[in-house]
Amino acid sequence: MPKTLPASYKNLIAYQKAKLLTVEAINYFSRQRLDRTSEILVNQFIRSISSIGANIAEGYGRHYQKSYRQFMAIARGSSFESDYWLDIMFEIKKFDDETINDFIERNTELIKLLTTMLKNLDNKLKDKTQKA
Repeated sequence: MPKTLPASYKNLIAYQKAKLLTVEAINYFSRQRLDRTSEILVNQFIRSISSIGANIAEGYGRHYQKSYRQFMAIARGSSFESDYWLDIMFEIKKFDDETINDFIERNTELIKLLTTMLKNLDNKLKDKTQKA
């Protein structure tokens, strides 16, 4: 494994936070009585939020920094998609505002973490190509 990656993706704070948010979202929405439209909305959100941690893990497993960076960017994109679904959920007022706001805040933190990670990876890749 390249020296710049942690010993396991499971040690990454972004992965841990993404996984916890996914589990808590699944638990929250599985307790809700959903009409057909809400069910579709929740399914889209669960797919996007669960994609964040999955892409972090998959990118880490690719073993190369450029591939890792690509999957981190996909994870960040999934976090932005999740933000969209959360905005819709908040607007339609079918779910607890406090819970949705908590999910929004935690997802925003993930976006910031992933953005920082991407900038750090870009700097490492830039330094690597300059040294070559």
